[in-house]
Amino acid sequence: MKNLFIVAAAICNGVNMHSRIFVAIICCTALLVSGCAGFKARNLPEVKQEDLRFTNTSKTKIFSRWSTNINSTADQQSKTSIAAINKEYFEAATSRSACCIVVEDPREADIVVTGTVHDENSSAALFPAALTGASLYMIPSWVTSKVHISVEAKSGDVSRLYDLDDSMTMVQWLPMILAFPFSNPFTAEKQTIENVYNTLVLRMKNDGLLK
Repeated sequence: MKNLFIVAAAICNGVNMHSRIFVAIICCTALLVSGCAGFKARNLPEVKQEDLRFTNTSKTKIFSRWSTNINSTADQQSKTSIAAINKEYFEAATSRSACCIVVEDPREADIVVTGTVHDENSSAALFPAALTGASLYMIPSWVTSKVHISVEAKSGDVSRLYDLDDSMTMVQWLPMILAFPFSNPFTAEKQTIENVYNTLVLRMKNDGLLK
């Protein structure tokens, strides 16, 4: 299903506003009539907003750099893009916590975060997914979207290592229409990713790196 929206986005680049609306309607209709649902693995407890929130008026200056560890033939531009997206996820988590000010120079930072994104997702699920679509969702298939990051956070002479992972499984099968929208696969994936980064910020807080 996610590929449907990628294709739609490509189509939209070359059409006018009315056509874009029409394409969006088709995509939404396809999503609603298909049997598609997402289920979180919940390897990490859900971080509550009140536990994440900082109340100190002074903010920690934080700098982060991100790279990727991808076992695929992805080009450098794709790897750079993935790293940039995960940098944004981390900075969004610090923004939700109101703990920090993001700086662009590590020499200005109180904490330097070096993160690696591990891509452990497999393309092997593409064939079963295509088979499900061809059978009009009578034949079930599923694909697991994994989130795995390794992080080193340094503040002066203090260094902490973090390794966090979680996942979400999208099931495509006609009976799953009964679970949608309560188990929206795209919402579940976004929430899983956000919770991984919320957990990282919370653990940095509990370790005394963030005050």
